[in-house]
Amino acid sequence: MAGPSSLLRWWLLAVVLALSIHLGGFPLFDPDEGRNAEVGREMAATNDYVMPRLDGLPYLDKPIVYFAAEAAAMEVLGPTETAARLPALLFTLINAAFLWWFMRRCVAPPSSADETGAQPPQGDLIAAIVFLATPLAISFSRTVIFDSALALFITMATAFFYLACEEESRKWSGLAWLAIGLGVITKGPVALALPLLVAIPYAIWRKRFRALWSWSGLGLFILAVAPWVWAISRAIPDFLHYVLVTETAQRLATKALKRTGPPWYFIPYIIGGALPWSIVLLGSPKAIDRRDRLTIFLLLWIAIPFLFFSISQSKRPQYILPLMAPVALLVARIWRDARMGSRVAAIVLLIAGAALVIAPFVAHLPAEYGEAAKVSAIAIGATWIIGGALALMPRRDFALVALTIPMIAIPLTANPIMQAIGARRSEAGLVEQLRPLVTPKTEVVGIDSFSGSMTFYAQRTMIVVTPDAEELTSNYLIRHYATFAGGASIKPESWLGGALLDATTPRIYIVRNNDAPHRAQLAARGLRVVGSDARYVAYAR
Repeated sequence: MAGPSSLLRWWLLAVVLALSIHLGGFPLFDPDEGRNAEVGREMAATNDYVMPRLDGLPYLDKPIVYFAAEAAAMEVLGPTETAARLPALLFTLINAAFLWWFMRRCVAPPSSADETGAQPPQGDLIAAIVFLATPLAISFSRTVIFDSALALFITMATAFFYLACEEESRKWSGLAWLAIGLGVITKGPVALALPLLVAIPYAIWRKRFRALWSWSGLGLFILAVAPWVWAISRAIPDFLHYVLVTETAQRLATKALKRTGPPWYFIPYIIGGALPWSIVLLGSPKAIDRRDRLTIFLLLWIAIPFLFFSISQSKRPQYILPLMAPVALLVARIWRDARMGSRVAAIVLLIAGAALVIAPFVAHLPAEYGEAAKVSAIAIGATWIIGGALALMPRRDFALVALTIPMIAIPLTANPIMQAIGARRSEAGLVEQLRPLVTPKTEVVGIDSFSGSMTFYAQRTMIVVTPDAEELTSNYLIRHYATFAGGASIKPESWLGGALLDATTPRIYIVRNNDAPHRAQLAARGLRVVGSDARYVAYAR
């Protein structure tokens, strides 16, 4: 039989392949996936890799890196769900590869044998496997959103700062600042804050604060950030004010963006998002050596960002995705001594799996999701039972593999419910209904309605009749409504009356299902229903 290291190497390959299953197997979800994919599609269509656009309008709510990555994928694969999600998967895999490298550099391969006579598994392989087998990393490796890229750059910057403190080499601090720069043009200044919040206390404790700074690092940071910021600021002069004040300061310090939550908001997300490894850690307190410098750093890496986001006024589950890296590293650090924790995790999986298998037969499920939810719950529960049972085996390498099985099976077992949700949270089906009616001259008009997935699947922009641009889900466009109203994409309510009187221009009007006044207005003008789904109804002459 192959030794533990061989087993884990093959299993790491299996994990990577498992994460790739059904990457494009369900429609893009609105609002986030549809909007972000549409920005990438428009970037690929225009070959403008400086200005992100949504419905032909400047979209400055997020910087350029993810949009450019998905646009590049679409240049090769076309505007598909797979192309839109592929960058998130690649950023996640690169993150795992970096953790493998980092753990390999920090910790020499173990040389002692366990009681079975086998060599213990190597921490570098464990770190990569555990990271890829956390539900939070899996979820956002398959979502058209920026956080997988941000998590990679935060991981790199934080780890490089640790090496800078321990080896007192300026090359590591330089690379840390380069990673911060790339993170800043991925999702803004949060990429600067998180690594420094972790590294500064540790550097002070180690009396090596100056190791965090280097002139080469400043140069690399500027090299990463300045070209795009300069280019976009030339086109949009108030760009920096919007990013620094609205998208960062207000997001963190106020409730202006309506994303607040209680102080304990992230507790269930970090426990559930890191399953079963969070249980392994919680069940093995004695295995955590608080005298070990790397362990201390990893504990800071988990605790400080967690506290930072807990007191922030803006809360979303993906904000703590960067914590999956230190969780994986800490599990890899203690795995040989975490027998109790792995047994507890196995028992939790067994109990939770049994509950999931039973739940569809006793719980009331919504009709629109019922059958799909039943299939997914039973499939997920079965894999949890299998993984939990196998994880009770004494061999540490097999226990590790067993604990990953329920997690890496998620792309397969959850696909039925993802397809069912996509049918209600995506406009792919509605676009297919309308496709025979749309010609190059047809105008698609959304009345108080807009969906990124609608324009993505239609592969065209639309006119949005709106009093405030809220439908575009862009804080920048909402705050600059007066600037863009009356242009090609945004029209005020007064425009609609004239458009309905114009019988020469072919138009399809999209309204929300529950918008009775506008539906009555369209029907009164003799327009008929030509398509509908769970959220919208389409009218045409």
